[in-house]
Amino acid sequence: MKLINTLTVITWIAIMLAACGGTGGDPLNNTSWELAAIGEQSPLAGTTITLSFEDGLAGGTSGCNSYGGAYQVNGDKIEFQEFEATLMACLDTGVMEQETAYLGTLGEAQRFEMSEGQLQIYGSGGEALTFIPIE
Repeated sequence: MKLINTLTVITWIAIMLAACGGTGGDPLNNTSWELAAIGEQSPLAGTTITLSFEDGLAGGTSGCNSYGGAYQVNGDKIEFQEFEATLMACLDTGVMEQETAYLGTLGEAQRFEMSEGQLQIYGSGGEALTFIPIE
């Protein structure tokens, strides 16, 4: 009887955790963002940089190319892994440099913060990528 009660409690806890999305794990899951700034600089006019998170995968557009790969969150720590991008060349002034800076910071991401409707991802040098939600 004691075993049945224990199994019932374990099953109930598992159901409740599944209904609540786990133990608070990944606050980024099922969110989509548009880049508002790289450090203090706004993205170039005519470019859109996006980042979406879903089930351990992240990706979007980087101003010229599309990119994606795996990511992991642990508390406020974030790590992107195995990112791949398309290899189109964009000829507009500064677009490829902006894309390189964006993907470089994202690739070196160490932590993130979500506050006041924004997401900030910080690279290893402390530079921030600031995003606003895509509605």
